[in-house]
Amino acid sequence: MADQPQPSAALQALREHTLADIAHLQEQLQEEIEPASATDDDSADVAADIYERGKIISLIQNLQIKLHSIDHALKVAEAGRYGICEKCGQTIPAERLEIMPETTLCVQCASQLEHGIRRHQLLQDIQDASLRARTPGFTEDGEDEDEPEDDD
Repeated sequence: MADQPQPSAALQALREHTLADIAHLQEQLQEEIEPASATDDDSADVAADIYERGKIISLIQNLQIKLHSIDHALKVAEAGRYGICEKCGQTIPAERLEIMPETTLCVQCASQLEHGIRRHQLLQDIQDASLRARTPGFTEDGEDEDEPEDDD
């Protein structure tokens, strides 16, 4: 891989930084949870707390995905294939590696993969909608519309 003589060192530094970010967010999440369990807030405060926790959890999940990508890129670098697209074998431009050092795909192959994932999700959504349309009495909450509720 030209233009980046020590990809493993840069990836390892990125890995450490990502781990630190995850730890910091986990501390933030813990701080959000502890006071909430000790007080009785009004519903607006509770909703804001839930939103904030959800946002932090989402950030942690995204960083964990990035960490997985970094670990994979480190394995690729150890094998001497860093900077080579895993799908098509073309050289990944240095500019892309500077922006996303953890990538192992060129822009074109990454785009094709993303398109395939979105297409798969769209097909799944269509199949789910079709199943709901063909299932009499089906509702999103799993209740059967045709059965009366018990008021005992």
